[in-house]
Amino acid sequence: MVLNLSGEIGLTKNRLTTLRTEILQGNRDTNTLRSLDEAISQLDLLVGDLQNAVMKTRMQPIGRLFQKYPRLARDLARQLGKEVELVLSGEETELDKTMIEDLNDPLVHLVRNAVDHGIESPEERIAAGKKPQALVQLTAEQVGDHILIEITDDGKGMNPDALRRKAIEKGLIDTETANSLDEKQCLQLIFLPGFSTKDQISSVSGRGVGMDVVRTNIQKLNGRIDINSVGGEGTRISISLPLTLAILPVLVVRACNQPFAVPLAMVREIITIDGSAIQEVSGRPTIVVRDEILPLKTLAGLLGWEPTQKPYFGVLMQSAEKSFILAIDSFVGRDDVVIKPLQNIRPKGVAGATLSGDGSVVLVLDMEDLLASSEGSNAGVRTTDMIAT
Repeated sequence: MVLNLSGEIGLTKNRLTTLRTEILQGNRDTNTLRSLDEAISQLDLLVGDLQNAVMKTRMQPIGRLFQKYPRLARDLARQLGKEVELVLSGEETELDKTMIEDLNDPLVHLVRNAVDHGIESPEERIAAGKKPQALVQLTAEQVGDHILIEITDDGKGMNPDALRRKAIEKGLIDTETANSLDEKQCLQLIFLPGFSTKDQISSVSGRGVGMDVVRTNIQKLNGRIDINSVGGEGTRISISLPLTLAILPVLVVRACNQPFAVPLAMVREIITIDGSAIQEVSGRPTIVVRDEILPLKTLAGLLGWEPTQKPYFGVLMQSAEKSFILAIDSFVGRDDVVIKPLQNIRPKGVAGATLSGDGSVVLVLDMEDLLASSEGSNAGVRTTDMIAT
């Protein structure tokens, strides 16, 4: 397959070389230009097929990673005096082999967490009207151009108020901030560094090192992790990952006359920014989108640059923890890029670089890093700077 495609690309290259020579010699009639257009379209198709063929060689079933977890869950349950069955589903789902290797540690921690924190003792389950043996499910499926991995248990679930109290008790957030959190945001508190619901440190848990590392590792894979929990019914942790790290779908935007690429997986929609729709909440600009109050952040402000113009467009983005609107100057368009790391340097908020179609360098932004560095500040944004005239 790859060899045949290489041969076809070679023939198309020869055709383009011939057409280039004709054009340089002044032959620019309609037939020559039509032939050039056809050759470029053919090359585009062949390169796309070659990329897909190469990607298939990198893909491996996630089952080889999943198969080690039933014994892990069984041994831990026995150690804790619990009865747990781990059920696997979607083992045939294929993922980039480099990502499978990097997923091992996060999934080990999530499986251990489900057994240790989520599942009750047999006595507690019987008292709650449940079967003494708990069920933990580890599933994987392809959804569009992403892989969805879910760890679900039928345990006691999480209590948002208890998480809020524990975060205050450990000094991770102040009381005012805690009281402003809704139930969904309270669940996200478990991702704070140093957070733990266990008072006693053991070989299994209570060390305050865990879910923050899991989220960091998932973000390094350009993925997103989310939590849903119902008290008394159980918890579901969802991990969304791109199929491969080799090629990243991005949205290329412009700010301060510079192009930047943001991961397309974080983009929900694109809106226009109307100055009259901007409202201040706690001194920060926000916009209401379908009854949802979203903070407004300028890309220039996040980068620490002085804006060259008032932004006219906004990208509604969904990060691991929150939604927000990224205000930009203009769009370039959607693209599939190959990220190249910057040698010997790692600027804050920059995941790497790529080349645009015209040969210019485009920085690929790490939005989670940019947002983290702007926490506690207004990222240089003033409401008056946001209103286009």
